[in-house]
Amino acid sequence: MSDTVVRVTRTLKASPEQVFAAWTDADQLQLWLCPDPGFVAEAVCDPVVGGRYRIVKMLASGADEVTGEYLVVEPPHRLVFTWAAGTTQHRTTRVTVTLRPEGDATEMTILHELLPTQPIHDGARRAWTGMADKLGTLLAAGTGPV
Repeated sequence: MSDTVVRVTRTLKASPEQVFAAWTDADQLQLWLCPDPGFVAEAVCDPVVGGRYRIVKMLASGADEVTGEYLVVEPPHRLVFTWAAGTTQHRTTRVTVTLRPEGDATEMTILHELLPTQPIHDGARRAWTGMADKLGTLLAAGTGPV
């Protein structure tokens, strides 16, 4: 397995606490954690070290279930979790989310590691880019996670 990595960084008009909540609250995850034009049909999460999560995304290609375990939970600055889905050929990969305050905004960096192939890497880059933009739009409009 290659160690292909995706890195997406965005500055979001929200506090680190608000952004962290968007990553760790199931109701909030449903608002943004799926590339358009898809949507999250179901989200369950227990954001503690060793806790698990399950997200069912409805994509143009059909349903994709994402599951994983929280490895690091350091509110409101860092979250590390495993990620396995049909889109990763059900291989376990790792996602690290780092949040850094920047005045009245937050710099969010998403690092997705251990992606098994270049096509999966390319798909993950498109997905994370779209989802990060979707989260940023929701937060900036004040209609998203609080």
